[in-house]
Amino acid sequence: MAIQVHVHDDAVDIELTGPDRMLALKSHLRVPMSVVTDARVASQQDLKAELGWRVGGTYVPGCVAAGHYSTRGRKGVRQLWSAYRDPEVLVIETSLANPWRIVLQHPDRDRLAWLIAERAHR
Repeated sequence: MAIQVHVHDDAVDIELTGPDRMLALKSHLRVPMSVVTDARVASQQDLKAELGWRVGGTYVPGCVAAGHYSTRGRKGVRQLWSAYRDPEVLVIETSLANPWRIVLQHPDRDRLAWLIAERAHR
């Protein structure tokens, strides 16, 4: 896993490198704090219930979900995933349609969720 998340006062920078970059078909994403609506740690299993069709990326059941996915019941709304077998993941939700939700497997997810939520709710 090679995901780096940098939290700034005005944005969150997400860098996917190595295998994550290949599997997700994405290398960098900058999310302005002005569009972040929530950041939390959640169960990967619960979040997968809203996954729709894979738009670009990789999906191996029980192993990896990486790339862009549609969202069930929300036409035109996309999610960006980079998660493996970890039961809990970092979730960043935005007011955008693409990506509406960013789901990342990161070892420091609790601290990152707190940092992002604190800056987003100012």
